[in-house]
Amino acid sequence: MQYSQVEQSIQQTGVLRNMLDKLSSDDLTSAGQLIGKTVEFDSSVAGFSTDNPAQWRWTFGAKPASIEAEILDSSGAVVARPTVPQDASATFSWDGALTAGGKAREGAYVLRLTAKAADGSAIPATLTSIGKVGEVVSREGELWAGLGGVALPLAKLTRIAG
Repeated sequence: MQYSQVEQSIQQTGVLRNMLDKLSSDDLTSAGQLIGKTVEFDSSVAGFSTDNPAQWRWTFGAKPASIEAEILDSSGAVVARPTVPQDASATFSWDGALTAGGKAREGAYVLRLTAKAADGSAIPATLTSIGKVGEVVSREGELWAGLGGVALPLAKLTRIAG
């Protein structure tokens, strides 16, 4: 029995779909090994939950004369202005304490740093977020890690710790 070109194309498309589905399933299974691990993402967005503080790490190219920090919620509103280490490289954990009092709700928060050199010029930061993986999901062919109230794409994963 011979297939027409259309029939062959349909069959090849089905084979390719099966291969892609298998790869996606294998990727998700492999990524599942991240659950329970502490990971770091190339992102200023960190997850906060009652069980896990939001955490970030930064590095400046030079020691800043001053660093001011603001934490923003998902709507972009400043919810806290914590005191942070005035170091060129540091890690910071936020316990959810709000400037107005009380505790933050579980969810995604952004750390915004403003650093200045002694001459007043701005110093840009390399900023990453840190969290413990609670779940791994596939969304439209891309793998995401759920960390304390936020999901981040595994494509932005920069570090895995025990």
